[in-house]
Amino acid sequence: MEFARIRPNDIQVGKALPWDVYNTQGKLLLGKGYVVSSDNQAGRLLQDGVFADARDLARTRANSGGGEAVSAPPPSTAQLISLCRKRLDQTYQRIVELGHSGQFVNRIDEIAGVVSKACDLNPHVAQAMILLRQDSRFPIRHMVNTAVVVRLVARAMRLPAASERSAVAAALTMNFGMVELQEMLNEQLAPLSQSQREALERHPEEGASLLASIGVTDPVWLTAVRQHHEFIDGTGYPAKLSGTAVSREAQLLGLADLFCARITPRAYRPAVASNAALRGILLDRGKSVDPEVAAYFIRALGVFPPGMLVKLANGEIAVVAEPGEKTSQPVVASVIGPQGDRLTLALRRDTSQEHYAIKETVDPKQFSTYVNMEAIWGQAAVISHA
Repeated sequence: MEFARIRPNDIQVGKALPWDVYNTQGKLLLGKGYVVSSDNQAGRLLQDGVFADARDLARTRANSGGGEAVSAPPPSTAQLISLCRKRLDQTYQRIVELGHSGQFVNRIDEIAGVVSKACDLNPHVAQAMILLRQDSRFPIRHMVNTAVVVRLVARAMRLPAASERSAVAAALTMNFGMVELQEMLNEQLAPLSQSQREALERHPEEGASLLASIGVTDPVWLTAVRQHHEFIDGTGYPAKLSGTAVSREAQLLGLADLFCARITPRAYRPAVASNAALRGILLDRGKSVDPEVAAYFIRALGVFPPGMLVKLANGEIAVVAEPGEKTSQPVVASVIGPQGDRLTLALRRDTSQEHYAIKETVDPKQFSTYVNMEAIWGQAAVISHA
């Protein structure tokens, strides 16, 4: 039996339940036909996390439109991130038209606002979407993923609201000058040609010039795009800037870009585990990366970011759900049992306990099981509008 998490709109007080209700351990709590008598009882059930047969739930949700009108739940974090990817792709496809009509800046500002709302609703799901949902073409998805990381770290840094929004807008547009090239390189197995390398090194300046030509006047936004491949030790490009000549927003954007690129698989290399990518950033502190910016970066994302796959001491494979009391001991949800069997429910585990301690990370390429995000994070991870 495949389980799905019960949502608030699934339970109607005073009416018989149309399916059996199970707890997080897969034990039957309430039988089909049981009548939930009060809002308080429904609230307690939902707070604890309850589940039903996924097919039965889908059936009742599909049929719910035939009776009284039920107000649709607000968009989830997962839906908002998916919406950002779709809208950004549409914006790129219409970039010339939107630039001529003077609507480009407004469109990017709207998408930046949706990214911010998604991160406010549930930052753990916003991060997990980067690792667990690879829908939409890579260049567009990568810019939205980077915008999520920029938003989370900028908030941890307590950047002024205007600077935060400018940095998020920069992330959403940093590669608008090389989308087709990036899409091709994502599938390319051969080493970069000289012309491709030169195009890559030109893209920050060309991207900033493109944005300026279609109405972007915000200097923080433009500078972040122009400098997001510069490093404080002067080893970056295109201008080989160093020290304080590289803006703080550009440094933040560059780190987020690098992190999201490393944890995403490419045709020519596997993904790097997200905690290994973070360690790499830590090793560069004081060299190519400002130590203070790197520290905020680690603090905001955590040593084991949500969505990461790990193997526990008891042999289970789990997904990191949220930070624990210690950064090295997050709360996880086990999805594969010690014998390799898929668990019917995502079981919450406290990795501070020896039995459930994290032993190693799991390569996503070796993990073929689809992760049901809704079973781990509930309503915040719902993607289907059904």
